[in-house]
Parts: sequence; C-alpha cells; structure tokens
Amino acid sequence: MKPVWLLLISVVSATLGQIFFKKGVFVTGEINLKGSVIGELFKLVLNPFVFSGLVLYIISTIVWLIALSKTTLSFVFPFTALIFVLVMLSARVIFLEPIPALRYFGILLICLGFLLSSIA
Repeated sequence: MKPVWLLLISVVSATLGQIFFKKGVFVTGEINLKGSVIGELFKLVLNPFVFSGLVLYIISTIVWLIALSKTTLSFVFPFTALIFVLVMLSARVIFLEPIPALRYFGILLICLGFLLSSIA
C-alpha cells in the first residue's frame, strides 16, 4: 500500500512552513546581510513565525523520510509539485498576492502532470 496519507501530511507541513516563513519575514522586515549576518539570522530564527516554519519543515522532512522508506522515489517525488501549487494558492488567499492568469495555467499543468504521474 502506498503511503499517500504520509505524503499529504508532508506536503501540507511544507506548505504551512512556507506560509509561516513569509509571515515571519513580513513581521521582521527586509533581510539585510550588509551588517552582521549572524545577528540577522539570529533575529530571524527567534521570530516565532520563522521558528514555527522551521519546525514544520522538520516535521515534513521526517514524515517524508518515513514515506520514502515505504515506497519508491519515483512515486513519492511528484508529490513535491503539490507544495508548489498549495503555496501559490495559499499566498493568494492569505497574503492577497496577485497571481497572473498564465501562472494559473501553470498550476493546471502541474496538477495534470501530478495526476498522470501518480496513476502510472
């Protein structure tokens, strides 16, 4: 049996991680690496949104590895395309970021590609 539910947990965790990262840098402001790089990175990691995003990425990676141990890489890897789709749509809904029509067409193509690769 394919570990689809594990892959979906990993995809959603990675998507949420990206949303938290964006919220974190929105709160922190533009990252400037001209001064103290260590200070800037420390400020970022201490931001609760960025820290939460990192935790979500760790969870996503652990669940991903568990799923990968149960099936083939060629089955697992196309699920990463869903992260791209979910992040883009989430950015539109949560941050009201504009998405050009051509990018929606790209999302459709990614979804079709994912469907074709997952049923093969």
